[in-house]
Amino acid sequence: MNKKAVVPFIFLALLCSANLRSFAAVKPNRQDANIQRMPSETYTAMQRLVNQGIVKLPAGCRNVRDANFDRQEMAILTLQAMKRIGMDEKGLVSGNRDYRLTGYRETLVLKETLNQELKDMGMAQEHLLDDISASSEASEQKRNENRKYKVSAELRYNYVKNSGHRRWDWNDSRLRARVFLEARLNDDWHAFGMLEANKHFLSQHGKDSWLEDKRIYVRGMTGDTNVTAGWYGYMIGEGNIFDSSIGGATANFGSPVNFELTAARTKSHGNMVSANATMTDRAATYGGGLHHFSKDNWGNERRTIWHAFYNYRVAKDLGLGAMYIGSDLGDRDGRKHGFVGTVSVGKVESWKPGTDQLDFKYYYQPKGTYIAHTMSGLADYMEGFSGPAVMYRRTLFPNVVLNLEYYWLQELTTRNKGRTWWTDVTCYF
Repeated sequence: MNKKAVVPFIFLALLCSANLRSFAAVKPNRQDANIQRMPSETYTAMQRLVNQGIVKLPAGCRNVRDANFDRQEMAILTLQAMKRIGMDEKGLVSGNRDYRLTGYRETLVLKETLNQELKDMGMAQEHLLDDISASSEASEQKRNENRKYKVSAELRYNYVKNSGHRRWDWNDSRLRARVFLEARLNDDWHAFGMLEANKHFLSQHGKDSWLEDKRIYVRGMTGDTNVTAGWYGYMIGEGNIFDSSIGGATANFGSPVNFELTAARTKSHGNMVSANATMTDRAATYGGGLHHFSKDNWGNERRTIWHAFYNYRVAKDLGLGAMYIGSDLGDRDGRKHGFVGTVSVGKVESWKPGTDQLDFKYYYQPKGTYIAHTMSGLADYMEGFSGPAVMYRRTLFPNVVLNLEYYWLQELTTRNKGRTWWTDVTCYF
């Protein structure tokens, strides 16, 4: 990024931060790492509320993204919008969901995204902006937010059964435990770690590796750039191109177009560089990227992959997605281009029992268009593949999620069929 272009953005961010004193309990000149935990649509929704005159930004701030608001500050602005349009803690205006009301859709998106922060501030209080101290509904995390260290965990049991061609006639069952660690270094930087242990219950797998994966990295802000460095999990093209651990660095910067640059060493002892650009415009998110991989120990040949995608939220619980993927490495029949189509219904929320999500996908991907695929199906065992898949997730209890997946794939080069049934239950602590 041009250094001259960075200066005005930094100046604007500092100017906005200096004016945040008008908010209670908001610290000036702070760029907290948790701003990265908000989806892009929150910034778009807030900017639309500003443009509609429903939300008033602090003096000197004109652009929501460049202000570097953290989740708490965004929640304060959301309370302002809720009070202005008359929305209650259930997301209703005069007892109804009035999507025709100016600002209603945008405020509802923000309320759902920042629900816990809003509870922490006492969302149901009569005078929403008069008191934002922790309420009786505040989470344990909020009450202990000044702790320097945080520990969380995930426990998952899964069963997978493959069928079709005899090459893939095998199944497996596994218990996976992960422990996540976070340490606050200062206002701008945090350190993270993850340890993973596995226990397989079927003989097809062979000997267990109790410490099968581990990660340790730092993440924080340098000027207007968010940097991640160390050994961490990384995904390209929603996992349709790459989903694995890498050792290196990733930089994210820019608004309204967010750029992401990565240089790293892969788990398979290969080198990779990746450049991505993403933009969100109302209900649409779109972009693309260019990615280069060297030869590695997993048998992957050197290649350059590029992709472009467009995701559109038709309604609150209905989304459509399309992705094109190309490569300079063709398979033995010369295929170099592929695509993935997605239809998503619903939205699972791990903390809310009864919420669920149903995804339909169709894949057509020659071998050169991916390195380590995210799917639970047989993509990484095939010389390219095509076919449909369906995934269903449902929250059974708070922080207990059931996941069911079925893949009906065909290898592109041999036409051999490969079917996969996957199920897992994950508990979050």
